[in-house]
Amino acid sequence: MIIRSTFLTVMIAMIFTTVLPANLQAEEKTLNILAPWEAAGQIFKVGPDTVQFIGTFQGIMYIEDGSDELDAALLVCPATQEINMATNETVAHGRCMITEADGNRVYAEFICKGRVGSCDGTFKLTAGEGPYEGIQGSSPMVIRSALGGMAVDMDSGSVIRAAKGLAAWPNLTYTLPAN
Repeated sequence: MIIRSTFLTVMIAMIFTTVLPANLQAEEKTLNILAPWEAAGQIFKVGPDTVQFIGTFQGIMYIEDGSDELDAALLVCPATQEINMATNETVAHGRCMITEADGNRVYAEFICKGRVGSCDGTFKLTAGEGPYEGIQGSSPMVIRSALGGMAVDMDSGSVIRAAKGLAAWPNLTYTLPAN
C-alpha cells in the first residue's frame, strides 16, 4: 500500500512539473508587418510655423509570411500629427483598433517623431478582446507619408481626404497569456 501511495505521489508530481508548466507559459510571436493606409481629417495652423493634422488613419495590416490570424486585419487609428513647417520636424500620436477576420480586436497606441514624410517611433499593444485578451507587445515602427508635403499648401481647417502612406512594424513581438 505504501509503495502504491508513493508511486501515485511521484506520478502526480511529475505531471505537475512537466505537463502543466508548458501549458501555463505565455505564447510569444514575432511578426514583420506592413500596412498601407489612407488618412482623412483636417489640418489647422496652431502656431506661426506649426500645423496640426487631426484625423484617422485606416488600412490593412499584412504579415510578411501571412502566418498569423492578424494577417489582413483592418487597422483604424485616430491620431494627431504636428508639423513644424520651419524645421520640417514632425511628431505624431495615435491609438489604434485592429480587427481581425473573426471580428476579434487588439488595441494599440503609437508615438513617433521625425522629419516630414518619415516618422520613427514605438507601437505598443495595450489590450485585446476574445482570444487576444491580455495581449502585450511592442515594436519599433516607421510611418511614411506625403501628409507633410500636402500641409504646406493648405489653409487652416482644410480637409484632407487623400493622404496615403505606409506603416511598418519590422519586429512586432507579442505574448498572449496561457489559457
